[in-house]
Amino acid sequence: MSAKSDKSRLEIAINAACVVARQQNLKFDETVILQDRGNLVIHLRPAPVVARIATTTGTVRFGNTWFANELTVASFLAQAGAPIVRPSNLIPPGPHQHGGLVLSFWEFVQEIDELPDANIVGRTLRECHEALVEFVGELTVLDPLTESENLLSNLIAQGAFSLSNSQMLQAVNYNLKNKFKQLQLPVQLLHGDANFSNVLNTTHGVLWTDWEDTFVGHIAWDIACLIASSHVFETDIERAASALKGYGLALDKEVLDLFVEARTFQTALWNFIIGQQHPESLERLEARLRWLRARFHN
Repeated sequence: MSAKSDKSRLEIAINAACVVARQQNLKFDETVILQDRGNLVIHLRPAPVVARIATTTGTVRFGNTWFANELTVASFLAQAGAPIVRPSNLIPPGPHQHGGLVLSFWEFVQEIDELPDANIVGRTLRECHEALVEFVGELTVLDPLTESENLLSNLIAQGAFSLSNSQMLQAVNYNLKNKFKQLQLPVQLLHGDANFSNVLNTTHGVLWTDWEDTFVGHIAWDIACLIASSHVFETDIERAASALKGYGLALDKEVLDLFVEARTFQTALWNFIIGQQHPESLERLEARLRWLRARFHN
């Protein structure tokens, strides 16, 4: 992506958030980009409000169901006192739509310039899981394996992968589907994307954010989200182990390994998608492809 087109992408997304915020009578002076990955996250300063705009994710997921689910779950967790970033209470949090983009509004939290303690990360994830046991409501289930299979089909049709990588990923998908069909595990509502980048170290403590992937499944999925990168890249191994210790629940190694494989498969596909705007993501894609090939002996 050229610098010019990337600037245009950001300008369109920021403008959408500003238009909707002003329609809701929010007063602010400037926008500050906090994050630009799957979604663009901006602070509408000095108001204590953050806008999340579906930029890259909006090219893959259509409608606003996943943002609506996120707000439903986050609102429930906020009322339960769980350690999360809350939807905005200054203006309607959404989801809103403008110019073909979906967005939502959240409370601004001040981050601390140091990584959150991994043990606390694991503990707070478990606190969220325990609160979610009490959730009552019907949500459209976003099954990451089903979405991954559909993404893979579309990406192969677009020529995203070489023939050998396409065949390998199709074999991985087939293998995972068969293994998951044989599982009989208790399920509950999950975060869905519980990796370290979605937990913030703030002046109000360690808080989880980004619940748009929430779905019903076994807790091993969220735990795999925490540790999968340490398996693939062989880095932050102690951090992952500390998070597991903080969560405080022993899981069957064979089951957890399966969920790590599934998470790595999912993340590899998103690496390609995000890599179209952030090339460094393609390097992580290559590492995950090598890991999957070695893991499945292709």
